[in-house]
Amino acid sequence: MFLSKSKILLTFLIVVSMFGFFIPASFSGEEEKVLDVQVYLTKKQAFEIAFPGADKVDREKKWLTDAQKKAIGELCLQSIETNRITFYVGKRGGVTIGYAIIDHEIGKSFPITFMTVLNEEGTVRDVEIMVYREPRGWEVRYPSFMDQFAGRTADSDYRTVNSITGATLSVRAMVKGVSRATAAYKVLYLSQKP
Repeated sequence: MFLSKSKILLTFLIVVSMFGFFIPASFSGEEEKVLDVQVYLTKKQAFEIAFPGADKVDREKKWLTDAQKKAIGELCLQSIETNRITFYVGKRGGVTIGYAIIDHEIGKSFPITFMTVLNEEGTVRDVEIMVYREPRGWEVRYPSFMDQFAGRTADSDYRTVNSITGATLSVRAMVKGVSRATAAYKVLYLSQKP
């Protein structure tokens, strides 16, 4: 199986971020890009926030058909290229208490790793940044920004999310990622329910 260059780069950046490296790099005469890794939450910590009191977290891999990619893309106004989306399902006593997607979206130069937590009806319960790799724009972690996602669904108007001065690209990345998560949940879970 061959990986695309972007997947190889993303995998490299994720591995590098686990060890907290600081890597300056200059690319083709552009402004110097600096990888400044800030790990805020491990996966275990993220699940404790997403599913408090859960006794089990199941991982459900959803392989996408072309029709599902199209439906998700139309809802979130994006082109969906991935073939698989992984949901994490928190359970307590055999009862589902929520869903989460851990995703990556490019900020200015590097991926932001974040988790979107959804209630069963498809509303956003929480959004948490797990790893931030940019030297600027980290203000998107502030509750005043993140709280804007609470209660949104796949049908919400994400253009109403207020931006943060100096963090425009990070804001766009988060809006794109959360809207994609809610759209995927609607297509892959809500539309499947009787």
